[in-house]
Order: sequence, then structure tokens, then C-alpha cells
Amino acid sequence: MNTRSHDMEMVVAARQVEEVTKALFHTILLHRTTGKYEYSSRHSGTFSVGVVGMEDVDLSTLDFTYVRCTSRELDQWLSQQIEGLPSSLCQPDSPKTGKITLEFYERKKGRWLLPAENVSWEVWHLILSLTEPTSEEEWEECQQCVAEKLATTVQYITDVVNRPEYIPRNPTAENLPNVFDIRFPEVQPYLHRIVIGGAEETVAGRMQKLIRNISGYQM
Repeated sequence: MNTRSHDMEMVVAARQVEEVTKALFHTILLHRTTGKYEYSSRHSGTFSVGVVGMEDVDLSTLDFTYVRCTSRELDQWLSQQIEGLPSSLCQPDSPKTGKITLEFYERKKGRWLLPAENVSWEVWHLILSLTEPTSEEEWEECQQCVAEKLATTVQYITDVVNRPEYIPRNPTAENLPNVFDIRFPEVQPYLHRIVIGGAEETVAGRMQKLIRNISGYQM
């Protein structure tokens, strides 16, 4: 399976980093989240899907409103994952540019003696560059530029997620935790993780890729 990769770039002021990141990642998660699955005890393989609540969020650092899933726990989790991003960008010796990644994956049974494997199917890279307005006029101009770019990027996300591309199949009840993150009470996003900066591939990960390639070649 080929992983789809999407890049987003934003130039923001330091005080806008957290809000802009949450706006974009919440927008993606809104489209990669379903209601809770309820499986029938009478008819094997049948299930119903709950409703995903939605709410508007107004940003405090610029004139922009976005829509996110109504889930306090999901919002808290996202805030915890990105809390180190503003400080890492604002270090005196930092390059004032950073990357944060939202990756969706599904858990596959390991081959041979290897453990279960997390297989990515979609990755979103957000590259942030800091600007430093030095006057009220520059700050107002920054707010306008960021709002316009944010609106364009949200539209880009919407266009991408509506393409007829791969998403994991609806799982059986037993396989549900291998496809969806079931820890949130109101919603269940697809399994995902957030990484600040780059992530190096582990030895086990490289071995698993090698085995998949060999198996595919033998077929």
C-alpha cells in the first residue's frame, strides 16, 4: 500500500502557531472521524454508526472560524500533542521553521515472528515558518495574510479528503481497534499519531518493509 503524503505551508506569527495548527489538524480529523460503531449481537457483520457532532471555533489571533468534531477529549489530546511546538520554534538559536506531522495508519498482523505493524496510509506535513511583526500595521497585515492562506489550505484539505482514494475498510468488531482510535467517548477517528519534527525509521520498521517487499516479489 502506498502512503499518500500532503504538504501544507504556513507563515505565521509566534502567537498564532498553536491556533493555526489546531485549526488545520482539527479540519483533517473532522473528515477522518466517524461516529461510534455499534455492532449487532443478532446479525454478524452488521453495525450502526453514531452521529458526529460539529461545532464552530473562532480563533483569537485572527479573523477565522473553522469547524471541528464536538469532542472535548479529542481537542484536549490534540492540544497536548502540539504543546511543545511554539516553544521549539521560538528558541533563540532555532531556524524559525519547523514541521509537525499528522499520520493515519492501520495496525496489521506481523509476518513470520515479527510483531504487529503500523502501516501508514495517509500523512499530512505542516511546515511552519515564523514571521515577526514589529508594528501594529505589520501585525494587522500578518493577520490578514494568515487568514487568507488558512482559508485556502482548509479548502485544499476538503478537496483532498473528498477524492476517491484508499481508506481502511469497515472492520469487524474484533478488528475495530486496529483501524479506529476507540478511546474517545463520542467519536472514533482513524488511528493516527502526531510527530513534531522528523521521525527516524526503526530497525524493526525497516525489516518489516523488507519482508513485505520480498513477499510481494515472490507472489
